[in-house]
Amino acid sequence: MNRLINSERLADVASLLLKYNKGEDMTEGEFIRFYKKRNNSKSHKEVREKIDLFWDVLFEALNEDGKVVFQDWGVFEKRKMKSRKIMVPMWKESAYTEPKEVIKFRAGKGLIKIAEGDVNE
Repeated sequence: MNRLINSERLADVASLLLKYNKGEDMTEGEFIRFYKKRNNSKSHKEVREKIDLFWDVLFEALNEDGKVVFQDWGVFEKRKMKSRKIMVPMWKESAYTEPKEVIKFRAGKGLIKIAEGDVNE
């Protein structure tokens, strides 16, 4: 069962994703300062707790359903990666990686419009 989540706070997460999609790296500290400034918050600890709460809820939902949909913003999905053959020149022989699950994000139409500058944030 997929979860459909609507939230007014998605703009903050979207801003992080937009900066990342433009090829710029953003550290966790930079995002916390950005979020704090945007929401006129005075407490660094409070901002960190809100962000951690968002990620905790997101990971919990992904563990239950495997997919979280933010309407018009995008989709977080849990995907299985197969093992693959790797070659390291210092090793004399090839090796195989372990199969694992990764979290992928696909941007939705609303987020893409903002990233292209068609709509004001």
